[in-house]
Amino acid sequence: MTTNKRRLEHVMIDLETRALTPDAAIVSIGAVLFDPRYNKVSDKSFYTELDWEVQNRHICSETTKWWLGLPMDIQNSLYGLDGLSEQLVELGKWLPKDAKVWGNGSIFDIAMLENAYCQCDVDIPWKFWNIRDMRTIKDMYESQRGSLERKYDPNLHNSLYDARLQAELVCKYWSGILSRG
Repeated sequence: MTTNKRRLEHVMIDLETRALTPDAAIVSIGAVLFDPRYNKVSDKSFYTELDWEVQNRHICSETTKWWLGLPMDIQNSLYGLDGLSEQLVELGKWLPKDAKVWGNGSIFDIAMLENAYCQCDVDIPWKFWNIRDMRTIKDMYESQRGSLERKYDPNLHNSLYDARLQAELVCKYWSGILSRG
Protein backbone atom coordinates (compact mmCIF):
# COMPACT_ATOMS: atom_id res chain seq x y z
CA MET A 1 0.00 0.00 0.00
CA THR A 2 1.42 3.36 -0.98
CA THR A 3 0.63 6.64 0.64
CA ASN A 4 0.47 9.92 -1.20
CA LYS A 5 2.44 12.11 1.18
CA ARG A 6 2.39 15.79 0.31
CA ARG A 7 5.85 17.18 -0.10
CA LEU A 8 6.57 20.88 0.11
CA GLU A 9 8.55 21.69 -2.99
CA HIS A 10 7.73 25.35 -3.60
CA VAL A 11 10.25 27.80 -2.14
CA MET A 12 9.83 31.57 -1.97
CA ILE A 13 13.20 33.31 -2.03
CA ASP A 14 13.79 36.95 -1.22
CA LEU A 15 17.02 38.92 -1.29
CA GLU A 16 18.09 42.22 0.14
CA THR A 17 20.77 43.77 -2.02
CA ARG A 18 22.99 46.83 -2.47
CA ALA A 19 21.96 47.41 -6.12
CA LEU A 20 19.21 46.43 -8.55
CA THR A 21 21.30 44.70 -11.22
CA PRO A 22 21.94 40.93 -11.54
CA ASP A 23 25.47 41.42 -10.19
CA ALA A 24 24.29 43.28 -7.06
CA ALA A 25 26.01 42.73 -3.73
CA ILE A 26 23.69 40.50 -1.67
CA VAL A 27 22.99 41.60 1.91
CA SER A 28 20.75 38.70 2.95
CA ILE A 29 18.92 35.66 1.63
CA GLY A 30 15.59 34.50 3.05
CA ALA A 31 13.69 31.44 1.86
CA VAL A 32 10.59 29.61 3.05
CA LEU A 33 8.92 26.36 1.99
CA PHE A 34 5.27 26.56 0.98
CA ASP A 35 2.59 24.82 -1.05
CA PRO A 36 0.08 27.08 -2.80
CA ARG A 37 -2.10 24.09 -3.74
CA TYR A 38 -2.94 23.56 -0.06
CA ASN A 39 -2.56 27.17 1.13
CA LYS A 40 0.29 26.13 3.42
CA VAL A 41 3.36 28.12 4.41
CA SER A 42 5.85 26.09 6.42
CA ASP A 43 7.90 27.13 9.41
CA LYS A 44 10.91 25.62 7.63
CA SER A 45 13.10 28.45 6.46
CA PHE A 46 16.59 29.50 5.44
CA TYR A 47 18.11 32.84 6.40
CA THR A 48 21.57 34.30 6.22
CA GLU A 49 23.08 37.77 6.51
CA LEU A 50 26.09 38.10 4.24
CA ASP A 51 29.32 40.07 4.30
CA TRP A 52 28.45 42.02 1.14
CA GLU A 53 31.58 44.19 1.30
CA VAL A 54 33.87 41.34 0.20
CA GLN A 55 31.69 39.81 -2.53
CA ASN A 56 33.21 41.72 -5.45
CA ARG A 57 29.68 42.52 -6.61
CA HIS A 58 28.03 45.80 -7.62
CA ILE A 59 27.10 48.43 -5.00
CA CYS A 60 24.92 51.34 -6.13
CA SER A 61 25.22 54.73 -4.40
CA GLU A 62 21.46 55.36 -4.75
CA THR A 63 20.66 52.02 -3.10
CA THR A 64 23.17 52.86 -0.33
CA LYS A 65 21.33 56.13 0.33
CA TRP A 66 18.02 54.24 0.36
CA TRP A 67 19.35 51.74 2.93
CA LEU A 68 20.56 54.56 5.16
CA GLY A 69 17.03 55.99 5.20
CA LEU A 70 15.56 52.80 6.66
CA PRO A 71 15.01 52.23 10.40
CA MET A 72 18.09 51.07 12.32
CA ASP A 73 16.67 47.62 13.09
CA ILE A 74 16.44 46.98 9.34
CA GLN A 75 19.89 48.49 8.71
CA ASN A 76 21.33 45.98 11.21
CA SER A 77 21.22 43.29 8.50
CA LEU A 78 23.97 45.25 6.73
CA TYR A 79 26.53 43.85 9.14
CA GLY A 80 26.35 40.17 8.26
CA LEU A 81 29.46 38.01 8.40
CA ASP A 82 28.52 34.95 6.35
CA GLY A 83 30.43 34.24 3.14
CA LEU A 84 28.48 34.29 -0.12
CA SER A 85 29.82 31.11 -1.73
CA GLU A 86 29.47 29.07 1.47
CA GLN A 87 25.89 30.22 1.96
CA LEU A 88 25.00 29.51 -1.67
CA VAL A 89 26.15 25.93 -1.07
CA GLU A 90 24.10 25.80 2.16
CA LEU A 91 21.00 27.13 0.37
CA GLY A 92 21.44 24.42 -2.25
CA LYS A 93 21.62 21.75 0.46
CA TRP A 94 18.54 23.18 2.19
CA LEU A 95 16.36 23.28 -0.94
CA PRO A 96 14.14 20.26 -1.61
CA LYS A 97 14.94 18.10 -4.61
CA ASP A 98 13.29 19.54 -7.73
CA ALA A 99 12.36 22.73 -5.88
CA LYS A 100 10.10 25.20 -7.63
CA VAL A 101 11.78 28.49 -6.72
CA TRP A 102 9.76 31.69 -6.64
CA GLY A 103 10.94 35.28 -6.64
CA ASN A 104 9.16 38.62 -6.67
CA GLY A 105 9.91 39.53 -10.26
CA SER A 106 11.31 37.53 -13.14
CA ILE A 107 14.63 39.36 -13.22
CA PHE A 108 15.35 40.12 -9.58
CA ASP A 109 15.89 37.57 -6.78
CA ILE A 110 16.39 34.40 -8.82
CA ALA A 111 18.42 36.15 -11.55
CA MET A 112 20.71 37.69 -8.92
CA LEU A 113 21.19 34.35 -7.19
CA GLU A 114 21.98 32.62 -10.48
CA ASN A 115 24.53 35.33 -11.25
CA ALA A 116 26.09 34.80 -7.80
CA TYR A 117 26.16 31.01 -8.23
CA CYS A 118 28.01 31.47 -11.54
CA GLN A 119 30.42 34.03 -10.06
CA CYS A 120 31.23 31.69 -7.16
CA ASP A 121 31.49 28.66 -9.50
CA VAL A 122 28.79 26.81 -7.56
CA ASP A 123 26.16 24.73 -9.38
CA ILE A 124 22.72 26.35 -9.51
CA PRO A 125 20.56 24.03 -7.37
CA TRP A 126 17.33 24.28 -9.37
CA LYS A 127 16.22 23.51 -12.88
CA PHE A 128 15.50 26.52 -15.09
CA TRP A 129 12.02 25.20 -15.82
CA ASN A 130 11.20 25.27 -12.09
CA ILE A 131 11.56 29.05 -11.74
CA ARG A 132 8.33 30.87 -10.82
CA ASP A 133 7.45 34.56 -10.65
CA MET A 134 5.16 36.01 -7.99
CA ARG A 135 4.26 39.06 -10.10
CA THR A 136 2.73 36.90 -12.83
CA ILE A 137 0.30 35.16 -10.48
CA LYS A 138 -0.44 38.53 -8.82
CA ASP A 139 -1.40 39.99 -12.21
CA MET A 140 -3.59 36.95 -12.96
CA TYR A 141 -5.36 37.34 -9.60
CA GLU A 142 -5.84 41.09 -10.00
CA SER A 143 -7.25 40.72 -13.52
CA GLN A 144 -10.02 38.57 -12.03
CA ARG A 145 -10.49 39.95 -8.53
CA GLY A 146 -8.86 43.37 -8.24
CA SER A 147 -5.90 44.13 -6.02
CA LEU A 148 -5.53 43.10 -2.40
CA GLU A 149 -5.35 46.04 -0.04
CA ARG A 150 -1.96 46.16 1.63
CA LYS A 151 -0.87 48.56 4.31
CA TYR A 152 2.69 49.67 4.88
CA ASP A 153 4.54 47.10 6.94
CA PRO A 154 7.59 48.27 8.93
CA ASN A 155 9.05 44.75 8.85
CA LEU A 156 9.53 44.84 5.08
CA HIS A 157 13.11 44.59 3.83
CA ASN A 158 13.99 41.66 6.04
CA SER A 159 14.48 38.93 3.44
CA LEU A 160 13.01 36.10 5.56
CA TYR A 161 9.98 38.15 6.58
CA ASP A 162 9.46 39.23 2.96
CA ALA A 163 9.79 35.64 1.68
CA ARG A 164 7.15 34.46 4.15
CA LEU A 165 4.79 37.33 3.28
CA GLN A 166 5.24 36.70 -0.45
CA ALA A 167 4.56 32.96 0.00
CA GLU A 168 1.35 33.81 1.89
CA LEU A 169 0.30 36.14 -0.92
CA VAL A 170 0.96 33.51 -3.60
CA CYS A 171 -1.25 31.11 -1.62
CA LYS A 172 -4.04 33.73 -1.55
CA TYR A 173 -3.66 34.50 -5.23
CA TRP A 174 -3.60 30.80 -6.14
CA SER A 175 -6.73 29.93 -4.17
CA GLY A 176 -8.48 33.10 -5.37
CA ILE A 177 -7.87 32.23 -9.01
CA LEU A 178 -8.99 28.63 -8.58
CA SER A 179 -12.12 29.52 -6.57
CA ARG A 180 -13.43 31.94 -9.17
CA GLY A 181 -16.76 30.61 -10.25
